[in-house]
Amino acid sequence: MNNKLYEYTKIDDHIWQIAEDEGVYCTLVKGRKLAVLIDTGYGKRDLRAFIESNISTPYIVVNSHGHPDYIGGNHWFDIVYALPEEWDVIQYFEEGKPRQYDLREIRIGQKISLGDMNMVIVFLAGHTKGSIGFFIPEKELLIAGDALNEGLWLFNYGSLSMNDLYETIKNTLKLDFKEYICGHSSKKYIKKNLIPHIRNIEKLRVDDAARRNTIGFETYCSTYEDCNGKWRSFLLLIRFRQTKGL
Repeated sequence: MNNKLYEYTKIDDHIWQIAEDEGVYCTLVKGRKLAVLIDTGYGKRDLRAFIESNISTPYIVVNSHGHPDYIGGNHWFDIVYALPEEWDVIQYFEEGKPRQYDLREIRIGQKISLGDMNMVIVFLAGHTKGSIGFFIPEKELLIAGDALNEGLWLFNYGSLSMNDLYETIKNTLKLDFKEYICGHSSKKYIKKNLIPHIRNIEKLRVDDAARRNTIGFETYCSTYEDCNGKWRSFLLLIRFRQTKGL
């Protein structure tokens, strides 16, 4: 076990992005009466001890999705919540290891009261079929896990199609948030940063020359930049078999 202390970035006094290895972040939301830990990283260090030394309230733990860099620390906790549609993804990436915690259901639309603010569970399927986000109306903030990273990935077990991802992003833009945070960044993004994702998918052109091996999976890259420079370029990594029919 690595006992190195966790580093974190304060988004504000209530929200911390806790750094794991390799650019992975868990999010801690600290309310007056309840805290919520979103994701648990790789689990190499005692995340439970870190959380409990930095809050004075009860707390719950929720997985935004089931990839190994976000569920690896579940074993530090007694109870973890996730969308039922994601349970088989979590099981897949546990790779047959005995589960040391109780996995429980959380629902789309469920509201969690933290005392001085509320958190609403929203559906962000695409990156995985049961990916969820956490909307805090009082802060006009969406915590999106890996669903809305700067680079969008559809790969491995449990991911959906490009069309599903496209619909998710369009529906997400209808929510009343102004800023969002992601699973692979320690900063906030403004809502309109999602629009280049929409434009890229609409004009998707996969470059065969951009083939690469990413964490053991063959992926292809696609970029989009508006002719007037309005939209920034970004990277989209996808499974090749999904590019043929999107």
